[in-house]
Amino acid sequence: MARQKEFLPEQALEKAMNLFWRQGYERSSVEDIVQCTGLGRGSLYDTFGDKHALYLAALDRYIQAGQGMLIELPLQAKPCREILQNFFQAYIEEAATDPTHRGCFMVNATMEMAPHDPEVARRTQTELNKIEETFYRILIKGQTAGELSWESDPHQLAHFLLNTLLGLRMLARTNPDRQMLQNIVNVALSACH
Repeated sequence: MARQKEFLPEQALEKAMNLFWRQGYERSSVEDIVQCTGLGRGSLYDTFGDKHALYLAALDRYIQAGQGMLIELPLQAKPCREILQNFFQAYIEEAATDPTHRGCFMVNATMEMAPHDPEVARRTQTELNKIEETFYRILIKGQTAGELSWESDPHQLAHFLLNTLLGLRMLARTNPDRQMLQNIVNVALSACH
């Protein structure tokens, strides 16, 4: 008869996700993971596989947590610029109030792991494409409503907004100065006219 797990895998995954988010993959040893989750090595390996598989599961969990917001953004009954302002404002607030300066787990994974890990690269690029597509849909909605000039190229603006978001998320790790981040957003949104 199989033994029943004496822990909740979702709680352990959440703890591991926060460890990887804070320390990155390379700086998180298996011993760190064991300490953080409270699991024995056997339970850890039996449930999640190796460290890399656990990292991918943690990254997937982080990405899935943000999916609802991305889907809802273009559906909001607000002006295009207000939707974008609120979106960026939420990230500024998160960056300015995070005492550990973790930044964004997905951006951290993109920087640390994607250059040499094809599976991380695939996951992060897929998510970046979804974010860019969301920006594009918001901008098209703005053009249709007459809020954004038809002379503006929504593809180029979506690229620019994605780059702005990634820059904000990177700065959040080293210099989460609220006013500086707000200035960046203000300049970026001034391009959406």
